[in-house]
Amino acid sequence: MQSKRLMLLVSVMLVAMFALVACGPRAGGGALAANSKAEDLVVDLPAIYIDFDNDGTPSIGGQPVAQLAALAGQNLSALKIDKQWIQYLTATNIQHIHIDNTPEGILILVNGEPIPSLGWDGKSLTSTGSTLTMLSPAVPPILEKLLPLVTQLGIGAVIRFPIADGAAAIPLVVEGDKTAAAVAVAAQEDYLKSVGTPPQISLTVNYETDGTWKVEGMSADEWQASVPNFNWKQLNLPPTLIQSASAAGISKVGLMTNQDGVFISINGNSLPHITWGNGEINHVLDLAAQMGLLQMLPGGNGPQMQTMLDTVKSLLPAVQTSNVNLTVNFPQ
Repeated sequence: MQSKRLMLLVSVMLVAMFALVACGPRAGGGALAANSKAEDLVVDLPAIYIDFDNDGTPSIGGQPVAQLAALAGQNLSALKIDKQWIQYLTATNIQHIHIDNTPEGILILVNGEPIPSLGWDGKSLTSTGSTLTMLSPAVPPILEKLLPLVTQLGIGAVIRFPIADGAAAIPLVVEGDKTAAAVAVAAQEDYLKSVGTPPQISLTVNYETDGTWKVEGMSADEWQASVPNFNWKQLNLPPTLIQSASAAGISKVGLMTNQDGVFISINGNSLPHITWGNGEINHVLDLAAQMGLLQMLPGGNGPQMQTMLDTVKSLLPAVQTSNVNLTVNFPQ
């Protein structure tokens, strides 16, 4: 029995050594350690690089992941990607995906530029722990203390795919004035110069136990009479949903947007937000066109799809710079 435990320990240590050998630069590497002060826990590591070959087999440091997992008594054969998916990613020039845990949130880069991810700070992570504890008694209270520690972890992984013959290698982090982030920021600045101040929208919706609602004291029927071109009753909620929210102690849900992203709060407690302040949506749209995903939509093969894409991009500065505050109140 002791020999088996010793072999398992040695195997785990070998796997850890291979993982360290396969480490490389991380987008936010070193920043956490450099800015840390008196925290009891600071972990700032390079990224682990996972490479997929043309057959979809992943490897770390040149060693197949399945073999490394077998050393530790694990079966990770499910990590293998179907060969057809690898061919698709290679053909559409998706070279790498970088997932980086930073003090400000999860940073996800595809081909060196960010896509919408999760942003947070210690306060929102603490609120998330307390909210989860409130919603489910099965969630351990210690989670409220553990979640804020995520801001003190600097870890990440880079997943690399085969590069097509003749394609130029894309840097792990793409910078410059032609990136989606630079283009988006410039468009937002131009829009704000043209309008002076960001648009402001504030709305409070009060729901009743039967799922009906009122805004400014007016019911759906009254809004229907005032603005008949919209079916206002479709905003009603099932009574069971109202009952579930009340039973969980949810009295208020907030939705707010600004230049940084989309924020959600429950009972006044802010949760991690969705980031969009650095061209994330622009880059997603570019990737969708690059990967041929837009062609799957109705009319995707026609010129009108490019027109629609350009229209969406032109509307983004107005949407992202608007300060929207929606509050939904539930009965208690």
